[in-house]
Amino acid sequence: MKKTIVALSTLAIIFTGCAQNQTTDNHKADIKKEAPVKPEHVKVSDKDLQSNIAKTMQDDFAVKETQSVKEAIQILGETNHVLKNIADNKVKEAKEELAKLIGELEILMTRDPNVALVPVSVGYEINDAVVDIPTVYEITDAAKDAMDEGYYQLAKKLMDGLSSEMIVKTSYLPLATYPDAMRLSAALLEEGKKEEAAAILFKALNTLVVKQQEIPLPVLRAEEFIKLGADAMLGKDKDKKEAALLYLDNADYQLQLAEAMGYGKKDKEYKELYEAIKDLKKAVKKDKESKDKFEKLSEKIKNFKERLFFKKDSTKTK
Repeated sequence: MKKTIVALSTLAIIFTGCAQNQTTDNHKADIKKEAPVKPEHVKVSDKDLQSNIAKTMQDDFAVKETQSVKEAIQILGETNHVLKNIADNKVKEAKEELAKLIGELEILMTRDPNVALVPVSVGYEINDAVVDIPTVYEITDAAKDAMDEGYYQLAKKLMDGLSSEMIVKTSYLPLATYPDAMRLSAALLEEGKKEEAAAILFKALNTLVVKQQEIPLPVLRAEEFIKLGADAMLGKDKDKKEAALLYLDNADYQLQLAEAMGYGKKDKEYKELYEAIKDLKKAVKKDKESKDKFEKLSEKIKNFKERLFFKKDSTKTK
């Protein structure tokens, strides 16, 4: 897990001051003045909030061990036994076992094509820019100025500082490649090339496909603040309305921060989420039934998160 603390706003301001005239400087001051004010801190600690987010992510990305996955893992275990037979010079047994495993794999993948990639582990990293919305505006403005002036590397460094995301890496065994690897290994055994045959199987067993997805932390924080607001309203605390409203203020701010940082920029659903939060705050203030509204808002932000960010992954082999 890693955490990047951004301290680029000073650099952004210095460059902007050198590159722009007084009119533009005044315009930037207006933008900063109009930027949303970050709400006061809530009762939940940053550590507990991060723990809640991690739990949600673990639930979302948990490796599900289906019957097909269990069968695939069993076949992989038997492949290790083939390697042992080769090492023990039991070539005939190794070839017979390979033929059996090839047949089992092909039947399994015909029955369940999803098992072509077998999930084995999920890892998480944090890349968090500690910024507020006015600072985001300052950095993006400075980056634009740098680009206009031809300072491309400076612009890149400035924009690199605006990443605030949880990086989820899921590792898979590419089971679909195993039948061909097994056939090649069997052919090498026929030629008496035991070391090469074993090397092919060993490489197959140790090849992983990694799918990486970046989920914006401000969106995840907004999702957790909404849950905390709902929990507050279910409690018996005399100040529960104030607590719920503060959680909703923070959820709204985090969504605005995500939008300012360019996560799902100009997506109409941001506006819908802002309106839903505004409507929910009115219900809380007027002591109206809010449970259903909290549930609908939670579902809306969950769908928003999954639609925009869960499918943005890249795959690489290592």
